[in-house]
Amino acid sequence: MRVLGIDYGEKRIGLAVSDYSGSFARELKIVSPAVFFDELDALLGELEIEKIVIGWPLNMSGERTAKTEEVESFKKKVEQVVTVSVELMDERLSSKMAASIIGSEERIDSMAAQIILQNYLDKQKNN
Repeated sequence: MRVLGIDYGEKRIGLAVSDYSGSFARELKIVSPAVFFDELDALLGELEIEKIVIGWPLNMSGERTAKTEEVESFKKKVEQVVTVSVELMDERLSSKMAASIIGSEERIDSMAAQIILQNYLDKQKNN
């Protein structure tokens, strides 16, 4: 099963995709929120996506923030236009991890999406 990972941001949306076995995630690309929904359907069909995982931004103590509310609204919009299931995955520290891995901000959003998705895939394998 292929899974699409999303790191949502107001300015950029990072995307990652799993392999067909659902074992490994890789960066896909970064898109503007203005074109995300225009590209989503084609992306799902082209990549044979069966599930979407969106990074869930909580503060370090696990509480909701204003950003959490934004992502919840984004998730609802995604669910209205797709037929695959949409889940949330804790994304705490994913952007910091991405920055430490790649050392630049150019790909930070897609790398964060890859980290979020890999964490989700690993969690599924361990359950």
